[in-house]
Amino acid sequence: MVKRNYKKTLWASIIVFVLGTSCCWVSTLVIWVGGAAVIGVISKYLPNIQVFLIALGVTLGLITLYLYQKK
Repeated sequence: MVKRNYKKTLWASIIVFVLGTSCCWVSTLVIWVGGAAVIGVISKYLPNIQVFLIALGVTLGLITLYLYQKK
């Protein structure tokens, strides 16, 4: 009678699952890491462009209210 090692089978199935789904999560990981890098660069220059971002937000809000009232 052959003794089975279920612990190795469990780990092998987890590894195969991770490798099998890598086509989906690797691209997502790349997008998240790239997004984090962009946010880091933006946060470095944020104090310099803060007034511009506030003005842009208010302008977009007013445009949204105008389009909502027009409808």
